[in-house]
Amino acid sequence: MRTQPATILVVEDDPEMQYLLSVVLESEGREVVTASDGASAKEALDTSSFDLVLLDLILPDLDGRTLLTRLRADPLTATVPVLVISARGGADVREDCFALGADAFIEKPFDPDVLERDVAIRLERSAQRDPGGLIDHTTGLLNRAGLAAACEGGTAEYGIALVQIDGFASLADAWGWQAAEEALGDVAKSIRSAVDDEARVGRLGGGEFVVYEPDPGGGELADAAGRVLEAVRALPFETPDGETTTLTVSVGVVDVGPELTLEEALLRARRRLFRAHEAGRNRVVATDEDRGDSAARVLVAEDDEISATILLHRLEKEGLDVVRYDNGKDAYEAALEDVPDLVILDIKMPGMDGFEVLERLRRSPAYAAVPIILLTSMGSEADVVRGFKLGADDYVLKPFSPIELSARVWRLLRRGRSETAL
Repeated sequence: MRTQPATILVVEDDPEMQYLLSVVLESEGREVVTASDGASAKEALDTSSFDLVLLDLILPDLDGRTLLTRLRADPLTATVPVLVISARGGADVREDCFALGADAFIEKPFDPDVLERDVAIRLERSAQRDPGGLIDHTTGLLNRAGLAAACEGGTAEYGIALVQIDGFASLADAWGWQAAEEALGDVAKSIRSAVDDEARVGRLGGGEFVVYEPDPGGGELADAAGRVLEAVRALPFETPDGETTTLTVSVGVVDVGPELTLEEALLRARRRLFRAHEAGRNRVVATDEDRGDSAARVLVAEDDEISATILLHRLEKEGLDVVRYDNGKDAYEAALEDVPDLVILDIKMPGMDGFEVLERLRRSPAYAAVPIILLTSMGSEADVVRGFKLGADDYVLKPFSPIELSARVWRLLRRGRSETAL
C-alpha cells in the first residue's frame, strides 16, 4: 500500500493546458509537478523520482519521443509509466510512441474522465513496480535499459536480432491491449526458448523484441532467429471473439563490434528487418548480399545546406538512394515524374512551401501509399497539427538527431502509409 503521495510529472509547454492537467490530476494522495520544456523535465527527473510522467510530444526544445527514449534507456526511469499526450497523433506516430515504450497515447482535446481513469490505472501499477528495474513488466524480459546494460557489459563482438511481430499494431487495435499483452507474453516465452542460454532477450516496446548474443559464431544467431520464426508460428492464439489464429514475425540480424552503440546496432538490424518486410514478412534477413539495386529511394526537399548535408550523409550511409531539391516547386515536379519510396519535406522553402507540396502530392493517386515526413522548427505544434491534417505521416523537429531521423525513415519504409492515416 502506498504511504507517500503519488508524484506526477506533467511535461507540457502550454500554460493553459498545464493548468487544466493539474486540475484534472491533483487529488488527495497526489502531487503534480510541471515542466515547460525538455530541459526542465530532465532537471526534474534528475533531482526527483516520479510515479508517472505525462508527456507532450511537441516541446520548445526537443521532440517528446526523444525524451521518451531517454526515459526508457535510463534504469532509474525505465519502469515509470509514461502517458504521451498530443494535439494530433497520426497512426504511425502513435505506433512509434508505443514502440519506444509509451504506456498510453492520448489525443487533445481529451476527456478528463478518461484521462483520470488511465492515470489511476497506471499509478496503481506504478506502486508495484521495481524502481530502477531492468525488466519489462509485460513480458518478464529485459527492458530497453536492461538491453543497454547488457551491451555495455558485454563482449567486444556481439550479434543483434531485431524481432517484430508482423502487423502487431493492427492486432492490438482489433484485440485490445489486454489480449495483445497476453500475446506478447506468449511470444516472449517462445523467443526465450528458441535461443541459447547465453543470449539475452529483451523487449523494446510494442511488438519489437531484441536478442543480444555475445561472441556470435558464424551463422549461429541467424539459425537461432530461424528457430524463433518456427516457434512463434507454432503458437496457437485465441482471439477475444473465441477464434484460433497464429502469428508470424520478421527478423533482421547483424553482427557488430564495440564501435557501435546499441541504437546504431538496432538501426542496422532495422534495415534488414525492412528488407524482410519487402520480401513478404515471416522471414529472417541476415545479410546484404542480395540487395542489388533495390535500395529504397528517398526524395528530400530542403533548402538549408547544413540540414541537407546532414540528411544526405546519414541516409546515403544507410544505403538509401537519396535525391535532394532546394526548393518546393522543383521537388514537387520531380516527385510527380518519378515516385519515390518516401518523401522528406522542409516546411519553409522557396518556390512552394512544404504544406503546399504535401497537399498537392496527396491529391495524386500515386501518393496514396507513399510516406511523407515533415521537417519543422522546434516547438511548432501548429505546423505539426496542420501537417497531419494535410496527410503527413510523421514529423522531425529541427535541429534533429541523424540516428533518430534514420530510425523514423526505416520505420516508415517498413510500414508504409497507415490505413488510418489522413
